[in-house]
Amino acid sequence: MDFPVFQVINYTLILIVFIIFIRYIWGVFFDDNYQPAEWKYAMDRGHISKKLKRLERQYPDKVRFFNWWFQVGRLKQDNVPGDFAEVGVYKGDSAQVIHHCDPGRHFHLFDTFTGFSMRDLATETGPAATYTPENFSDTTINKVLQHIGGNENLRIYPGYFPDTAGIVGEFRFALVNLDADLYNPTRAALDFFYPRLSPGGMILIHDYNHQWPGIVKAVDEFLMLIPESLVRIPDMDGTVMIIRNKEC
Repeated sequence: MDFPVFQVINYTLILIVFIIFIRYIWGVFFDDNYQPAEWKYAMDRGHISKKLKRLERQYPDKVRFFNWWFQVGRLKQDNVPGDFAEVGVYKGDSAQVIHHCDPGRHFHLFDTFTGFSMRDLATETGPAATYTPENFSDTTINKVLQHIGGNENLRIYPGYFPDTAGIVGEFRFALVNLDADLYNPTRAALDFFYPRLSPGGMILIHDYNHQWPGIVKAVDEFLMLIPESLVRIPDMDGTVMIIRNKEC
């Protein structure tokens, strides 16, 4: 029986989409053409753990993943002292990668674990203005710890930041990852962690782009107070870094 032309076209389009999807899935899990030469070199010499190899295959933003890996490697190579910290943990995806890049560092994780605070949402614009306290509340400390699969070096501080930061006030930090989405916690975290950042250490801020004006405002305001410049990373959502100048 003859098929109408439009059915042939529909089947052809479906086949093309299916082939593209299969190629995408294959690329995510098996293609290694995107992997940096240093990563392949480290894998060949057995310097990458099985856990980190698995995370690299699973993590969707490869640029962000490899930036974490390269920066943690630089901290090791330069002997930059200090702990790791993250503000805005949610379900622990980024914390999982950072921890397994250097499981020997103490890693301090700050989040409400109950969603956003209304005091932080009131002044937001852009997509963040549509958030409610329920957004990002579908997480728990136990689920995060289970997801990360880490060791005893993980420390979790539930509650409103920076109210929860006092216990680490005397600590030094080598890497701080900020993924808090909103102006208030981002600006508070920059104010808190920068003075405690070791020379050569870094603060990474996620979502620095036109869709998140609160993040851009917090970072741009803070940059006016410090001598360092911003380093842009071309990952999916526009991470930027502040690398603390080394002491002379």
